[in-house]
Amino acid sequence: MSMLKICGQELELDLFDADVMEIYEKSLDKVVERSKEAKKHTELSNAEGIRETCGIVKDFFDEIFGEGTSEKLFKGKDNLLVCMDAFGIVSSEANKMKGQATALTNKYNMNRAQRRQDGKKNKHGKNRATVTQIGNADGRDNS
Repeated sequence: MSMLKICGQELELDLFDADVMEIYEKSLDKVVERSKEAKKHTELSNAEGIRETCGIVKDFFDEIFGEGTSEKLFKGKDNLLVCMDAFGIVSSEANKMKGQATALTNKYNMNRAQRRQDGKKNKHGKNRATVTQIGNADGRDNS
């Protein structure tokens, strides 16, 4: 879980929670689809394009962090720089958390090839600890 500071507000993001990750992934898919659609609207003025892009980002924040989050963060303004910086903070944190999750699962899950190789090393007594008896032939300890 991470606490993100965005536009002076602290937001909690826990992408290790399956429910939160599911919402994040669906919201991110919507951002991608809506952005593709927005690119098709070449007739929009620059100002309209900025409003549309900011609207996409605001919806993303409301979906992930709850209704009203975008209002708290952006205070009703459509500033492309502020919206994209905020989106970038969440995206960067998500990438960092995905890397942590991958490292964690790799740490505890050996892949099949590693298990087979480890099994071959220990096959037929090779690389096993050897036990030696201390003492002489009649079993008495001479230490």
